[in-house]
Amino acid sequence: MAFNRKIMQVLLNKDVTKLGYRGDVVNVKPGYFRNYLFPNAMAIPATTAVLKLVDSRKEKLVIQKQQLMDNAKDVLAKLDGLKLVLKAKASDKGKLYGAIAEAEIIDAVEKAAKVRLEKSFIKMAHIKDLGEFKIRVVLGEGLEKDIAVVVESE
Repeated sequence: MAFNRKIMQVLLNKDVTKLGYRGDVVNVKPGYFRNYLFPNAMAIPATTAVLKLVDSRKEKLVIQKQQLMDNAKDVLAKLDGLKLVLKAKASDKGKLYGAIAEAEIIDAVEKAAKVRLEKSFIKMAHIKDLGEFKIRVVLGEGLEKDIAVVVESE
């Protein structure tokens, strides 16, 4: 009994676990394509025209990625040396009545540096005490900056 080991190239329309991401050109068996990927609109055959289109999109994506990197570097430059002072109600022992979360940090950064950050960019545990803290801002791989946050009693 001989198995047919032919493979075909397909362009993924969606992320497929253990296969690839949207826009990738991958090799799959024809039966997998015919029975799973194509009926679920996850992939199309990679014809010559499709491959040319993929190459032109990749060039465009490289340019867009470079623009995003430049923008992220500008944002990090604005955050360099930034020290935020936040006021909050606290007990006599220095414990805050409420915690300081990402939303308060985002608002303070926007006021101080005129930069609007997303919640997902800020890596921190909620602040529940008075004092000075370091908050990490991560805009991407290798694009990180620490911000000093001082929490004072109102």
